[in-house]
Amino acid sequence: MEVTDYSFFPTRVVTIQFPETELLNEELCDLFERRPELDDRSNTQPEALNLLRLAETVPAIEQLRSMFLAGVKHWLDAERIARPEGIDLLLFSNRTGRGESTIAHNHRTDLIGIYYARTADSSREPISPDDSEDYFEPGDGVLVLHDPRFNANLTSLGHRDHVKVHPRPGLMLIFPAYVWHSVTPHRGDFHRLSFAMNFTLRWPAGVEEPHSLK
Repeated sequence: MEVTDYSFFPTRVVTIQFPETELLNEELCDLFERRPELDDRSNTQPEALNLLRLAETVPAIEQLRSMFLAGVKHWLDAERIARPEGIDLLLFSNRTGRGESTIAHNHRTDLIGIYYARTADSSREPISPDDSEDYFEPGDGVLVLHDPRFNANLTSLGHRDHVKVHPRPGLMLIFPAYVWHSVTPHRGDFHRLSFAMNFTLRWPAGVEEPHSLK
């Protein structure tokens, strides 16, 4: 498992490349082929079906849950935030066909996790170490993280106002839910499949939430 810790904007972004996920990804993709009730509503209505209700009967979903929990622990440790009393989890899918994209949005929770099961082939590193990429070059199903600071794009003094993530199977990202993000159009003739986890952190009564999560 290869964990990389970034600080953009500045915003903590953790990427995890899990090894040997081929079988898991195949089972996740097959799940959506075999279960017609798992339609594409989750793309825009994640509350319609929390996939974690399948964890007891679908080992791949339980394995994905464990991986997401490992990811959020890495993020909390990187931010030096004490472990919360509990975490409420909402798992949903994003299954897109050719030409489909996702507009810029954020989530009403504390942290977001994204895991990629099927993506376009790419030989690139998931995140480029510099800011040389053209914002208007769409790529294929590229995740764009937008600087949450107002009018950040009007300043070019030594920082980047967006980060492009070139997904690959087995890659996971964890970042704060306030970060606006979008996905460029998928160009393949297959269904691109990713999973998102909303993490809502619960703290003991009378304990103020960490400033960095507000």
